Amino acid sequence: MEKLTHGLSIGIERNDNRLFLVLNVSGRLSHSDYQTMTPMLESALEGVEQAEILALVDIRQLEGMSLHAAWDDLKLGIKHGREFKKIAIVGKGEFQHWMTRVGNWFTSGECKFFDDKQKAVSWLA
Repeated sequence: MEKLTHGLSIGIERNDNRLFLVLNVSGRLSHSDYQTMTPMLESALEGVEQAEILALVDIRQLEGMSLHAAWDDLKLGIKHGREFKKIAIVGKGEFQHWMTRVGNWFTSGECKFFDDKQKAVSWLA
């Protein structure tokens, strides 16, 4: 029986003198993934005094999400959307591009879709 890998990894990368949050998403996300990931993300954001976070979100390996996970994602975006200055989404296909446009409604910062990771990093810097 094949086990399916899915989830979200959170990291921090430096580009010259700029730090940015990196989220890599893979597989089909579930409500359980958000129950695990949300406290970690909120803990990382808790220490940020001035909310001007730059984020690189790689969804090229995202295969989908459950309806409950989509609701969890929406709630997370509404709660923390003001803390992000720029969000670069690296993905593939029209559906992921459309998801980026919808996500942009829930953040006060700029949110832009890219099909090339280096272009996304350059835009963040």
